[in-house]
Amino acid sequence: MPATRTDQSTPDLVVPHHPRLANLRDVGGLPTLDGGRTRPGVLWRGDAPLEGDETRGPGGLAWPPGSVVDLRNPTELPAVHPLPALGAELTSLPLIASLAPAAQARGKRGELDAGELYLLLVETIGEAWLPQLVGVAAYGPGPLFVHCAAGKDRTGVAVALLLRAAGVDRATVAADFAATNEHRAALRDRLVAQGALDPSVEASRVGVTPEHIEPVLDLLDDDPRDPLRDAGVPDADLDAWRDRLVEDA
Repeated sequence: MPATRTDQSTPDLVVPHHPRLANLRDVGGLPTLDGGRTRPGVLWRGDAPLEGDETRGPGGLAWPPGSVVDLRNPTELPAVHPLPALGAELTSLPLIASLAPAAQARGKRGELDAGELYLLLVETIGEAWLPQLVGVAAYGPGPLFVHCAAGKDRTGVAVALLLRAAGVDRATVAADFAATNEHRAALRDRLVAQGALDPSVEASRVGVTPEHIEPVLDLLDDDPRDPLRDAGVPDADLDAWRDRLVEDA
């Protein structure tokens, strides 16, 4: 979790507004194991949109997305999500709030590292969110935009599962997860501007640790669809998602 800004020693400090998503990207153009490639303009991932953001999609594509999946807890949400007013269909899937109370308490005490958290999201509460996520991905209006607060941890797990289920190879998915680190400075500044991060936090602390996603990727090695099936995702939905995302060679 990002550090909370508590320093009140500089009340005259002016924090610049950052009206553009810092970690927004399209996962199009990724190769699949069977020679295909993911289509651009189908799946976007990123940090949370705010009222007053510039209305521009990744790569200059039209904004807003057709569907939005918000993975944040209710306590993280603004009064109104800004994208439905622009025409997007919103689905809220609060991942951390779906964890068992004991796991949530461990997280608040700093006893739950990111790698363990990622596994819990898949192995213990997959039924609470994966069927709905894949259903929106397969059948909702596109593009689909998946986000949490920073677009790195919860979003990273969700997008890794979607990409592997569509046939993108492990190394490519791991590289996409790690690509958040290319946006650390802008992401840090945006979180500071929101009051969600202390200005003293260095950008290096805002990124991801690539090794943390490896246990989730291990689950997907034998058959990337198995953890999703175990969570109740029908094969028909997985097939429809793959057909939507992947352009065959």
